[in-house]
Amino acid sequence: MSKAVFCDLLQIFKSSVSAVSPENLIKNSVNYNSATKKLTIVNESYNLQNKNVYLIGAGKAVQNMAIEVENILNSKIKNGIVSIPVGSLTTKSLDKNKTLYLEGAKNNLPDENSMNTTKKIKELVLKLTADDFLLVLLSGGGSALLSLPKEPITLEEKTTLIKNLANSGVDITELNTVRKWVSDIKGGQLAMYAQPAQVVTLILSDVVGDPIDMIASGPTVQNKDNPIEAINIIKKFNLYDETPTSVKTVLGENKLLQTFPTDKVRNIIIGSNKLSIKAAATKAKLLNYYPVELSNVVTGNVSDLVKEYVKLVKTLCEFRNRNTDVTNLKDKLGTLEISGLQLNFADIGEEVKAIRNKDLCIILGGETTVKVNGTGLGGRNQQLALEFSKAISNLRNEFKDHDIYFLSAGTDGIDGPTDAAGAIGYTNMISDCKVANIDVNTYINNNDSYNFYKTFKNGELHIVIGHTNTNVMDIHLIIIKKQI
Repeated sequence: MSKAVFCDLLQIFKSSVSAVSPENLIKNSVNYNSATKKLTIVNESYNLQNKNVYLIGAGKAVQNMAIEVENILNSKIKNGIVSIPVGSLTTKSLDKNKTLYLEGAKNNLPDENSMNTTKKIKELVLKLTADDFLLVLLSGGGSALLSLPKEPITLEEKTTLIKNLANSGVDITELNTVRKWVSDIKGGQLAMYAQPAQVVTLILSDVVGDPIDMIASGPTVQNKDNPIEAINIIKKFNLYDETPTSVKTVLGENKLLQTFPTDKVRNIIIGSNKLSIKAAATKAKLLNYYPVELSNVVTGNVSDLVKEYVKLVKTLCEFRNRNTDVTNLKDKLGTLEISGLQLNFADIGEEVKAIRNKDLCIILGGETTVKVNGTGLGGRNQQLALEFSKAISNLRNEFKDHDIYFLSAGTDGIDGPTDAAGAIGYTNMISDCKVANIDVNTYINNNDSYNFYKTFKNGELHIVIGHTNTNVMDIHLIIIKKQI
């Protein structure tokens, strides 16, 4: 294995995270002229001359977003409440006197703290008038941090349902569809409670494809889903029979609070996985790799995705070994079941030459799922890196003169209920495990990828960078390097 390549992978990943720094995104999106009292957000302006400004937010990235908003609007903010993850509160937040920063949602699950914070947020917005301007900040993790079950559902009932769905392999869209209908704040209800105030929401997307109604379960976006869809999702994963009566009752009521105030609400995405991938490509190029951006909307079960990633690597290695031409390369890549795959390179020219001759860095982004069968500790990124390493070890003779390295990590710095963002794998990792007398299959089958990486090589392949205070899903990097 090459420690130099591991270092490169880590640098590329960190660059992808830095690109979606919440404070930089706010600086690039928000401007306030204190003389004219004009607030400009992206390309739209708002007159705050006779307005009181209130600030609320929820998510892994909103702490730094809110701090920067406070720096920009300063004394114009009358009051604010921001819900942030446990363990992420910084001294910068404590210095502020207009906005209250409250922690909750340990392990990204709703808890009493996040629920109590949400109650405070609801109480605040219910008091707003036509003379008020509400600025809402949302990012990944917002669903758990902005949590208030719809009565008579209890927090425990809601948490158990969401946890059971997540462990069954539900994707984020399905999960948020259910969340919206069992919540008293999601699915546009926050915006409706805030009426008649003007509401503008700034969003850092953590959902594939950036659908604003799904990010943090869309608390300021009109809910156009039918509760029957939520019921069908619960049934799809065979959880309906064990679902509490309170949940079934709420989903059966099929009613909204009021007409959604479309003309008074604006939702704006200011950051997403696309920005991270672009930054990763730029860094990879600086490190003398040829970057290939393939998709920013990768989804699916980890085990299924591993098979497609192995096919991807095998196809590229065949091309680099002159065993196939450009037409066959594009045809084979076109058969891969990787969502959003982009094959934009030309049939001739410098790009194809580079793919054939230079060390490659394949860059993808998105969010996968894991069907949990074991009782171990881990997350989708560590599981993906481990299963990919096992899969390529069985085919290493087909890669001929190439070393393959793989990184999968979450831009929030947290993979599942662990302190790791993800992990790195490589071609000969499984054979190295055999030498170290480590049974990889035991860890894979028990969904215990965290403890595998903690044990193997004393944790050298673990990516541990702590809370990044941002979140735009995951980054996958595949380096294909000619052996020296």
